[in-house]
Amino acid sequence: MNKELFGVFGSVDAFRRLRSTDEFDTVVEADTVTVGIRDPALSIPNRTSVYQDEDGSCLLWGEAYVPAVDTDNSARWILQQYERNGTETLRHLNGSYLVLLEHDGEATIYTDPIRSRECFYSDALDTRVFGTDAAAIGTAIPEPTLSEQSMVEFVYLSVILDDRTLLSELDRIPFDGYVTATDTGSLSRFVYRPRTFDFAEELARRLRRALERRTRLPGPKGLLLGAGYDARVVLSQIPDITQCFTVGSASTPEVRIARLLSGSYGADHHRIPLDGTYMNLDFETVQYTNGINESVHVHQRGVERMANVRTMYHGWAFDTLLKDFFVQKSRLGIGRKSVRLSSLPENPDPARFLLEWRLGIMPDSLTLLESRSEIGIDDPRGYFRSLLESEFEECRRRCRNEHDVANAFGVKHLPSKSFRRHIDDHFIESFVAADAELIDWHLRTPPAHRSIDTYLDALNRLDADLLQYRPPDRPRSIRICNPIEGFLRRTLPFLTQFGNAWPDIDALYDRTRLDEEWFEDHPELQEQSTRFKLRVHDTQIWLEAVLGRSVPLSRIVYPSPRTGSNTTSDRSSHVP
Repeated sequence: MNKELFGVFGSVDAFRRLRSTDEFDTVVEADTVTVGIRDPALSIPNRTSVYQDEDGSCLLWGEAYVPAVDTDNSARWILQQYERNGTETLRHLNGSYLVLLEHDGEATIYTDPIRSRECFYSDALDTRVFGTDAAAIGTAIPEPTLSEQSMVEFVYLSVILDDRTLLSELDRIPFDGYVTATDTGSLSRFVYRPRTFDFAEELARRLRRALERRTRLPGPKGLLLGAGYDARVVLSQIPDITQCFTVGSASTPEVRIARLLSGSYGADHHRIPLDGTYMNLDFETVQYTNGINESVHVHQRGVERMANVRTMYHGWAFDTLLKDFFVQKSRLGIGRKSVRLSSLPENPDPARFLLEWRLGIMPDSLTLLESRSEIGIDDPRGYFRSLLESEFEECRRRCRNEHDVANAFGVKHLPSKSFRRHIDDHFIESFVAADAELIDWHLRTPPAHRSIDTYLDALNRLDADLLQYRPPDRPRSIRICNPIEGFLRRTLPFLTQFGNAWPDIDALYDRTRLDEEWFEDHPELQEQSTRFKLRVHDTQIWLEAVLGRSVPLSRIVYPSPRTGSNTTSDRSSHVP
C-alpha cells in the first residue's frame, strides 16, 4: 500500500514488535499511543498532518478543512481547539478523515460523521492495535479465527453488518464513532433533522462552496468521469482539471458522452481500456476491499498506470448523499418488471427495499444455502431480513421517520468503498460528497426532496451547460419517460436495453474463462452469477493473504453462522 496508518495504544517498543519504523514516512510517539504514517500528501494544507505540544498530540489522517482558513496545519488547529472546547471541536471539521487526539493521558481516534475512512482494531495482542489496512492488522493476530457470520453476510448479501470483519478478532471503529485503548462508542453527528427550505438553491450554493474549498489541491488534476450527472459538476467547478478518464470501450455511449463533456470544459479525455488485465483479481486489487467490500467496485483499475496527474477527483456517493439511491420509491409493476416512480410509498419496507433493489443479493445463490441443512438457514430471505431488522435498530436512532432508515443504512455501509480506497492510494484524492455542508443538506432535506429532480435543478442553477448531454439511460427531457422506456426495453424482446455505466463483467468473466481457473472442481458454483463468484474469490484471496494459508471454497460458500443470535454489539454513547 502506498498509504497506511498503523498504530498501537502503547509505547514505540510495542510498535516495533509489530512493524519497522522504516516502513513509514514518520512515526508519532505520544504518551499513550504510537502511530506510523505513510502518506505522500503528508503536510500538504488540509491533508494528513501532525502536531504535538506539551499538552497533547493530534494526528489528522486524510482530508479536513477547519474554520481557520489561514492555517497551514489542520492538526495544530484541532488540538488547540480541543484543549479549549473538548469534543465539540469535532463538529467544526469538514471533510473525509480520521483524527487521533491524545490529551490528559488518554488517546482517542474519531471517524468523520459518515465513517468515510475505515479504521480497524484488534485486542488479540498485548495492546490494542489499529490501522487503516485490515490485512496489516490481521496478519499480526497470533491465532485468527474466521467469522462465519461475516462470511455468510459478505458472500450472499455483499456487505458485512455491524462493525465486524471476516476475522473474529478484528473489528471496525463504529459508524460516526470512536475507539480508545479500552473502549468504543458512537457519536451523534449523523442524525436526520428535516426542515423546509429552498432545497435546490441551497444545494447549488453548498456544492459551489464544497468544490471551491477543493480547488487548491496540487496539480496536475484529473477527474474520473462517467456519462452520468455526478462527476460532471466537479468538472464545471474545478477550473484547472486537465484530464478526464472513463472506463469502457471506444464505441460505448458512456465513453462517447464523457468525451463530449470533457471537451466542452477544455479537458483532454482518456479511455481506461478493458484489456486482459481487468479480471486479474490478485491480492494487489483485493487488498483495497479490506475483506468487507467487493473488488468489482474497483472498476477504474488501471488508471494509476496511465494518469499523469497528482490530484484525482470523482463524484462517488453523490447518488447516496445528494440523490435518492437509498430512498425507497413507489413502484408500478411486479418485481423487476416494474417502473420506479417519484413518489414515496405510504408504508415503506426498508428491509424488502434493500434486499430486492439495493444490496447484492443474488436470488439463484440462495439455493446454495437452502441445499445444506447443516448451515441451519432454511429460509435465506427471512434470515437476511432478520439481520437487517437488527441493524435497523441503530439506524432508527438517527432517523425521524421510516423513509430515512434505508438511507441511514446505506450511508453507514457505503458498499463501494473499495472504489475510493484504490483512488486514494494512488493519488491525492478529494471526497467532495463528504463535505460537511453537503452532509448537513442531506440530513436536513426530507427524503421526498432528496431526488434526481432536486439535484438536476441545483446543477442547472450552477451551470446550465452541465445538462446539455444526457446520460445514455436518460435520453428523454420529460423525466418520467426515462424509467418507462427503461421498463419497456427490459421487458420487450425486440428492444435493446440502455447502455450500462459499468463494464460488462459477465462478458469479461467468460472471456477470461475464470470458471475453469477458480471453480473447476465446483460445478455448482459455475452456475452462479458472476458477481456472486467474484465475492467468493475476493473472500478466498483476502483470507489466504492474511492467514498465510488457503481456505477451502466449501468453508466460504457454506459457512455456519450462529443462527438466531444477536450479532450487534452494545455501544456506549459519546456525544461531542
